[in-house]
Amino acid sequence: MSSGNVEDRLVQLEQKVRRLEDESRPENKTAPWWERIAGAFKNDPIYAEAMKLGLEERKADRAEDSSE
Repeated sequence: MSSGNVEDRLVQLEQKVRRLEDESRPENKTAPWWERIAGAFKNDPIYAEAMKLGLEERKADRAEDSSE
């Protein structure tokens, strides 16, 4: 292995470490998708109705499953 090769590898390693350090800073982190959309439908009557209908559908499915 030539010294140039070791030096190149060291430069690449330093760049990767710098990138990892940058990514780990709190100001560079993005919140997960579920945190970014949390509260997006607050006080939305259409969303509330959709959730109500979904719940009713799941309850009806459970009732069908238990009768079989």
